[in-house]
Amino acid sequence: MSRRAASFVLGLALALLLGGGLWWWLSGRPSRHVGGAAGTAAQKSEPVSFNLYFPAAGGGLRAESRALQVSQDPKDRIRKVVEALLAGPKAPGLARPFPEGVTLGSVLLSPDGTAYVDLHWQDHPDPPSGGSTEEIQRIYSVVNSIGLDVPQASRVVLLWNGLQRETFSGHLDLSVPLVPERGLL
Repeated sequence: MSRRAASFVLGLALALLLGGGLWWWLSGRPSRHVGGAAGTAAQKSEPVSFNLYFPAAGGGLRAESRALQVSQDPKDRIRKVVEALLAGPKAPGLARPFPEGVTLGSVLLSPDGTAYVDLHWQDHPDPPSGGSTEEIQRIYSVVNSIGLDVPQASRVVLLWNGLQRETFSGHLDLSVPLVPERGLL
């Protein structure tokens, strides 16, 4: 193995180890609530209107307004938004961002506003493959829906089966947190 390849493998292993350590550290921290009566406000659930961004013809995303039953806890809002995305659109002309069977694992929200969203697909160690347009629509469907609907989450890190990957389909760099991309709307 060449030095360059060995360096790449070592760097990738280190990145995965650091990502796993960060995930472990953040998962043990209690969520922070906004407001004085955080304990009671977080438990109360109410319908709130969200814009969910689904892949649409032409390579962009189109909003579908949906009322979701959520609490004041930003992690609960992120979870409900992603679950609604994975369930698929109700409006014609829109597509689900991920294949049926992809589910949501953990949701973490760091104090700096980075949302960590862990997606799973049973018996599929790798994310679904696709071209560049499909990958952009898939990723930014989640990133825009969270980042534009949950003010406490300004950036999103997508994980696959608990690990942060460099990419899902080889086109987008997922090794860094992503911010919403309004140009796709």
